[in-house]
Amino acid sequence: MKKLLITLSLFFTILTSSAQKSFEGVWVTPGSTYETVILVSDYEVLQIINYSFKEHAQLEEKILTQTDTTMTTKIHNQKNGYKILMSYTVIDENKLECKFTGDYNETLIINRKNFK
Repeated sequence: MKKLLITLSLFFTILTSSAQKSFEGVWVTPGSTYETVILVSDYEVLQIINYSFKEHAQLEEKILTQTDTTMTTKIHNQKNGYKILMSYTVIDENKLECKFTGDYNETLIINRKNFK
């Protein structure tokens, strides 16, 4: 019985860590100068940073909730005063749906940046 519990615990740890990896990377939106960097550990998403070299700007999102395939964050853009809730949903390994609500409302598909 003890071996079964250890095996199940290891299985769920591996399952959770690989699920969080689906968010990891640099993400881009066609038509935007911003890129989104999502940093993860083995167990959770740690940090989300949005930056634009063209706009000379950086915005950091605060993570509110996260599951294996969804995440909710909030962001405050001090330049324009916008306060936005963002909901991320994994579509596949290279696409996330990003739904903005609050002072800006839109749903976009963001793509994993290809570094080839």
